[in-house]
Amino acid sequence: MASRRLRGELSEFVADVFGSLPRRDQRRWGECYLRVLMLDGRRKSVQPMAERLPDGNMQALQQFLNQSPWDPLPVRRRIAGRLSEVIMPEVWVVDDESFPKCGTASVWAARQYCGAVGKRANCQVAVSVHAATDTASCPLEWQLHLPREWTNEPDRCRTAPRAVSVLAAEAGAGRFTEVTWRRGSKGTMASRFAVLTVRPAGKQPLAAAQEAGGGRNRWDGVLPTPTLLVEWPEGEDAPTGYWIFNLPATTPVADLVRWAKMRRRTEHDYREIKHGLGLDHFDGRTWRGWHHHVTLVTAAQAFLAPRRLDPKAHTPA
Repeated sequence: MASRRLRGELSEFVADVFGSLPRRDQRRWGECYLRVLMLDGRRKSVQPMAERLPDGNMQALQQFLNQSPWDPLPVRRRIAGRLSEVIMPEVWVVDDESFPKCGTASVWAARQYCGAVGKRANCQVAVSVHAATDTASCPLEWQLHLPREWTNEPDRCRTAPRAVSVLAAEAGAGRFTEVTWRRGSKGTMASRFAVLTVRPAGKQPLAAAQEAGGGRNRWDGVLPTPTLLVEWPEGEDAPTGYWIFNLPATTPVADLVRWAKMRRRTEHDYREIKHGLGLDHFDGRTWRGWHHHVTLVTAAQAFLAPRRLDPKAHTPA
């Protein structure tokens, strides 16, 4: 009975979030892919997944993932709409995740710092956006980082502005006060923080300011001054964390710290979607296939997230 109910809920979910897919067979294989992502199994690449389902078809799943031209962006937008209503996010967390790779044929793979192995290695690096609160989170958007090796653009670096670490050091350790943000399993979690006002340099802040000011000709020429939160733990020689907010500097520092530390929720996301849903098990090399896979993993996480919030909800075995 519970299994039948859950299957019905998944069908409703698929009909909603995959409603932008134009063909019925695409939506059917989308549901099949989600079902097998949520099943037990060490490997979540296409061949072993297809073998776990009675209606699995490796060739059809491979085609749906790597060749079928469905657009993942409308799917992600619908997932974001559904999850935002359930989670009621307090913050949007921008984070990164690395995917070790063998060889150089995988799209935008290059030798760069790889967090998964803790050193420079050949890998892909993805940037993700998560909706988060203290108790729940879910990734909603993904983009692959474009390494310089994959472009033919000349080095456009100019004289660098002062780094935020220099600004923090100039503020002095006396500017930092202790803030507690939550009680963890090992006791109270606290550190020292300071709030600074900065003016970002570069083309992106300039373009954003011009757009917000009504265009290049109407802009008043004043760049915004966002709030910079800096963490400098006791006993450390230098600050260890920086967060930029578009909130006024008068925002209570305790609120800024709590929101900043919600990034820890994304670590739960990565553990769940890597170990449970096979985020890093994509064996293909193409841009389309990679984006299709991470979108489908995100959809599976979005289906499960509300059920984790409800202790009475039925979850897949």
